[in-house]
Amino acid sequence: MKHIKILILFAIPLLLLGFTHSRISNDYATTLKETLECKFSQCQAIAKSTGKQCKRCVSNKGDLYCWQHD
Repeated sequence: MKHIKILILFAIPLLLLGFTHSRISNDYATTLKETLECKFSQCQAIAKSTGKQCKRCVSNKGDLYCWQHD
C-alpha cells in the first residue's frame, strides 16, 4: 500500500508537467509542420492586419514570396 501512495505522489506532478509540455510542443510542432510541408520554403510576406507570416509555399527555389505576394 505504501508503494502505491508513493507512485501516486510522483505520478500526479509528472502528469501535470506532461500536459503543459504537450501543449507547448503542439504549438511548436504545428509551426514546424507548416514550414516543413513546403518543397522549397514558406512565403516571407507578413500580413498588415494580423502581423502574421503567410502560410503559402513559394513555387521555385530561391523565391521569397508565393504567387499571391510576388
